[in-house]
Amino acid sequence: MDPRLQKNYKFCFRRRLKRMALVLLVGLLAGCAQLPEYARPQFRAPGSAMSGGGEGFTYRPLTIEDFKAVSLPPEYDRFDHHINAHSCISIRPAPDTQARITQGVYQGQSFYMGSIPKIIFEAVFVPGCSWWSPEVPERRKAYVLQHEQIHFALAELSARKLTREAREELKDYLAINDSYREVQAELAAKLASMARAAMETSFEEHTDFDEDTSLFFDPRAQREWLEDIEARLAETAP
Repeated sequence: MDPRLQKNYKFCFRRRLKRMALVLLVGLLAGCAQLPEYARPQFRAPGSAMSGGGEGFTYRPLTIEDFKAVSLPPEYDRFDHHINAHSCISIRPAPDTQARITQGVYQGQSFYMGSIPKIIFEAVFVPGCSWWSPEVPERRKAYVLQHEQIHFALAELSARKLTREAREELKDYLAINDSYREVQAELAAKLASMARAAMETSFEEHTDFDEDTSLFFDPRAQREWLEDIEARLAETAP
């Protein structure tokens, strides 16, 4: 090959490689977009672990009117112009959950034994600490509401998964103590711990969802998430 042509060929090849590397780098940066700290998913601690009642409502379609908080939590106040909505979501035992505590005597010593023969977990949305920004443009309201609905749905899927796992885990579980209240507290702590662990386990999927749809206005990506989650909800319906 003519030396001049060979030199020109190498130059063009190196330039093409640089362009390819730049395109790859941009793609990697876009694919690994990181949420700012204030935008990371946060979950409310489970409520009363034994009663299954309390504030909030279980899974259903959300409306803007469901966001009753007049302001963001104090730690987010300085980000109010960057946050469109803040959903207060948790997982808790449903009212149908049943705990049983019985009394026994062994060698003259009284004791109490507790078990959880029936367990159902549910996702709950708490309006009182859920906030909607008055600055959300009219054209974005449906998108933002759909976004919060998907977070609620992800929590509901986690609750259903936890219910299946808890029934197996609690099948042979016993809390034993010489105090009725201590047994009761141990059962409540067990359920709260399971709910908290389920929320922590789901954190990665919530984060993936936010990275796909929170950093950019992407109705198509969000719609794909919604379709997948609706299918999963149908598959796991009680």
